[in-house]
Amino acid sequence: MHTDKHSDRDKTHETDESQIIDSPDTQEATIQKSQSNGRSMVRSALMGGHTHETGVGVNVHIWERNGKKIARGRYEKRAFGETLGADPQEAKSKLIQLLHKLESGSFVHPSEARKQILKTKKIPNLILRELMNRFLSEKRKLRGKTTANTYLNRLTPVLDFVELIRSRKKWPTAQSLDRDFAIELREFLINRQVTRNGSANASTKPMSLRQIQNCLETLRMALKWACRADVRNLPPEFVNPISPDIIGSTPPKDPLRKSKIPLNRRIELLNAMDDWQFMSLCILLVLPIRFEDVSGLIISDVDFEKQQIRFGSRFSGSDFNKGKVTVEIPLPKELMPLLRMSQCGRSEGPFFLNRKYGKRKLSNKHLFNTASELKRRFQEKLLKAPKGTVQNEQDQKQTFRDLLKELGGISSAYIGKQLRQVIGKDESSRPYDLRGSITQEMKEAGVSFLDLRYLTEHTVKDILNDYTGLNPEQEIVKYYNKISPLLEAIKARTEQLHLSEISTCQSCFNAVQDTLPEGGQDV
Repeated sequence: MHTDKHSDRDKTHETDESQIIDSPDTQEATIQKSQSNGRSMVRSALMGGHTHETGVGVNVHIWERNGKKIARGRYEKRAFGETLGADPQEAKSKLIQLLHKLESGSFVHPSEARKQILKTKKIPNLILRELMNRFLSEKRKLRGKTTANTYLNRLTPVLDFVELIRSRKKWPTAQSLDRDFAIELREFLINRQVTRNGSANASTKPMSLRQIQNCLETLRMALKWACRADVRNLPPEFVNPISPDIIGSTPPKDPLRKSKIPLNRRIELLNAMDDWQFMSLCILLVLPIRFEDVSGLIISDVDFEKQQIRFGSRFSGSDFNKGKVTVEIPLPKELMPLLRMSQCGRSEGPFFLNRKYGKRKLSNKHLFNTASELKRRFQEKLLKAPKGTVQNEQDQKQTFRDLLKELGGISSAYIGKQLRQVIGKDESSRPYDLRGSITQEMKEAGVSFLDLRYLTEHTVKDILNDYTGLNPEQEIVKYYNKISPLLEAIKARTEQLHLSEISTCQSCFNAVQDTLPEGGQDV
């Protein structure tokens, strides 16, 4: 009797399952049966009905799960499901768009839509701050933190104007920007008062015309980026209001201008340098190189046998110069003793050391025997970098330059400060004018055009490069002959310091005159 009861119960259970399987409402019954599950779906309605028909024979059914409306159906013999959202108005809008896509034949299954190259989502109606945030976020990932911060500083005055009460009323969104906006923005920037380097207590002055152009050009760049087909933050018919006549043209340099730091002045600067400045920065008085070339120089970049110096990419492109161009510049013999002293018997590491390490012996953690050991230390630093700080090659370069400073090297900012101290704050010439003055003297010495581009670390893409080669060793001799008084002054200063071309480490660590407060460089 007990067995019969179990048998009857099993038959009843089998009958119930067969009824569910054979029922025409199998899908609805199955979903309702699993309501105890956290992801269960229940029948729902939207716009007055559960099922919505289209003109192409596709029916869309409305379901609900966890408070969110879901549209389900079959299209091209494949099931689809799209989440419409919890807000009734938002769900209604998305349902209308879905029905329109189904009838027009433009519907793409969600799994395939994620693989499409071009975005098909609706163009958002952003305010300018939201658009700029997206622009800066992409530039941070592609161009590095320094470039993103530069763009941010240029766009900040634009945001100050956009977020004025009167501006928000006229141009509430980025799509509403027009020519009147550009004209009033330019007027706002011209009358804007700023302080030097953003110091709050400094005296104010009008923004320079060059910086106004930088702000307008960056805004124009951001708006043009937003109109791209693969970005779709502005409609393609949007007319960029920042036109060339709004930006204005940069006044050309005087073609008959004189050299700001001629040869005689550079000799005076040489004599005004203290011992550390002479040993570390003298190369900037001879070669047309950038500050970052000096701060990023390592010992293996200098070939003492061939008497030449190399600037370019290293470590598989993780560190590079501004133009990503590799050049090898022959050196004058008068400069070699100073470079020998800076090397100080070391095999690898930052070539020029800051004042703090010039007064005492280096520890083992600052010494490397080969470039491979330095590369290994660099790779370890990359692995230990916080997540999100190294996103591109520019971040890798900055990480390597930070490593060189940790190993006792000098920074580009410190080089500029030291040269400004030597030149004098009252002079109109800038430290960077050294590069232009040296380039001018190389031209006057008769260095050929292509060799001049090469020696100044510019790309050599002229058509003449297809028909003729370069000979920098021969051409730079013309320049060295022209600046022989400067080279003789370097030789005389070297003899005063009792340096020789085979200077030893002991001479490297002799005390040097310190013009900074105790504590080393201020970077």
